[in-house]
Amino acid sequence: MEQWKISILTGVALIILALIFSFVRGGISIWMAIVIVLGVIDIIFGIMRKKKEGI
Repeated sequence: MEQWKISILTGVALIILALIFSFVRGGISIWMAIVIVLGVIDIIFGIMRKKKEGI
């Protein structure tokens, strides 16, 4: 699998897991917010890699 696909999938997985844990705990903590931000950053880097490869 290409690196950009792995990056995007990892970002999506991080966001989904953070949202699930936030829902289970009944609120969002600073750590869950950080994980969501890292997931978004990972998705952005994946998109940038895709554009860089010219696919």
